[in-house]
Amino acid sequence: MKKIVLAMFVLLIAGVAQGTAIYDIQTGAVAENSLVTPCEVVVTATTDNGVFVAEAPYSQYNGIWVYTGSNEPHGMVAGDVVCICGEYIEYYDLSEIDIVAAGVYGSLIKVGSQAVPTPSLVTAADLAADSEPWESCAVTITDAMTVNEILSYGEWTAATSDGSAATVETTVRFDDFWYDADTVMLEDCYGSATGIYYYSFGNFKLEAFADGIELVDCSVATEDVTFGAIKALYR
Repeated sequence: MKKIVLAMFVLLIAGVAQGTAIYDIQTGAVAENSLVTPCEVVVTATTDNGVFVAEAPYSQYNGIWVYTGSNEPHGMVAGDVVCICGEYIEYYDLSEIDIVAAGVYGSLIKVGSQAVPTPSLVTAADLAADSEPWESCAVTITDAMTVNEILSYGEWTAATSDGSAATVETTVRFDDFWYDADTVMLEDCYGSATGIYYYSFGNFKLEAFADGIELVDCSVATEDVTFGAIKALYR
């Protein structure tokens, strides 16, 4: 009975007020510790204790993390359309909707399904210039990158470069929510990387999807040159 009442409560709020816009939460228009009710938003990725959701137009400030707790499986998958009731908090500077903190009002209800939205195309320089708008959004970093450091706790970094001396490198930090960090090796080359842009422990990082990194061959091809051709260069 409690779940039925809560479901009706969330849907009633959403129907009257169109729910709380994720954009308003992420841009500071909603006071922290407020009860918020985003509705008809799309699940873009899941973990054991929560989901990432987004609203149209699926760009800057349109994504957020929803904490569901670990006591019961939330049962959601990417592409589920959901209505949420939870408390908006800043968890160590990560904006999140905490369903557990909302007590008896907290709920996550599936109301439909759709195709998972296409991640936004960004460059590493875009993210480095202003990370906040992309927090908890699905993005594809379009730069070619090379792994340059293996860190602890399943994290690593990769730097952008086109091989020219004039290039200013931009470093992207990665984490292993879904991608197998044990397979990462120094000097691995990426054509692009797709995942959720996340904030934790003082750093923004890309939580790459399990199949979200485009590994490419960046080895320099050798060219057969005759000794005669080398001599000719010095004549």
